[in-house]
Amino acid sequence: MKKIFLIALALIPFLGWGQNDLDKADDYARLNLDVFIPDQVQDIPDHAKSLMVNKLTQAVTEKGMGGSGVSPRFLVTAKMEQLTKDVSPTVPPVETYTFEIYLYIVDFVDKNIVSSTSFTAKGAGSNSNKAYTNALRTLNLKNSKVDKFLDEGKNKIIEYYNSRCDFVIARAKWLATQNQFGAALNTLSSIPEVCKDCYMKALDEIGPIYQDFIDHDCQVSVNVASAVWASQPNSNGAMAAGAVLSAIDPDSKCYTESRSLIGKMEKKVLQDENRDWSFFEKAYEDQVMLESLRIKAFRDVGVAYGENQQPTYNDIMWVFR
Repeated sequence: MKKIFLIALALIPFLGWGQNDLDKADDYARLNLDVFIPDQVQDIPDHAKSLMVNKLTQAVTEKGMGGSGVSPRFLVTAKMEQLTKDVSPTVPPVETYTFEIYLYIVDFVDKNIVSSTSFTAKGAGSNSNKAYTNALRTLNLKNSKVDKFLDEGKNKIIEYYNSRCDFVIARAKWLATQNQFGAALNTLSSIPEVCKDCYMKALDEIGPIYQDFIDHDCQVSVNVASAVWASQPNSNGAMAAGAVLSAIDPDSKCYTESRSLIGKMEKKVLQDENRDWSFFEKAYEDQVMLESLRIKAFRDVGVAYGENQQPTYNDIMWVFR
């Protein structure tokens, strides 16, 4: 999460343009789209799905709109529909298929199709699997139809953020009040740079929300570490509690409290077991062991640990119905 915040801050010196006043190439360079086809899509066999994703990713990347990896709300997806099937009377028989391929840019949060296009493709092979694969292998997405599809999607995404910026930011702030800090930061960091005014407003909100996040995370960690230490006030408990405390951000409000607890544990372990705290610090160099200690500490007090706060793509099966 901290990485998202730092990346956003690093971009501030480069933001000197007017709203949407750059040419198309620059707009593309600052607008990212990920490609995603749900596993549940049945009309594209698994062996062909990865090929379709690669084709789409290449087309989007060559257009300068490669995915950011931050899980944006807008994404490119696709489906295939079988139109015809012919089987030759030869030995062995050859199966020939005609497919309609549909491309979509969707807003998976509001469940809207932003842009769409379709075209036919043919493929032949000794079985349906090979026919699907051959159809996609010959598919060329460098054409005016795909260009228009991406242009339309780009313009509508920019229009969305420019016209609904206040609502997007308000939702992010609401998510933060629900302690959904990962979702809040993701919502703000997904605003494309090309929407300059909205992007700058989002940057103003990221800092305070991130501070709330590390403060909340710190207090949870201190509470967990205190509970672990209270139930096991010895070197084993100190190891588990210290592993939790070691992940606390020094800029959080309760950092001093966490250091005080470490001092308390250090004093008791040294007094009871004659073990210096450097023993634990050396053990923390093993990151695998450190992580396992953290997980155990959270589980021991019944707190769900490791829940992924970074939002995943919502179910977009509505596109394919």
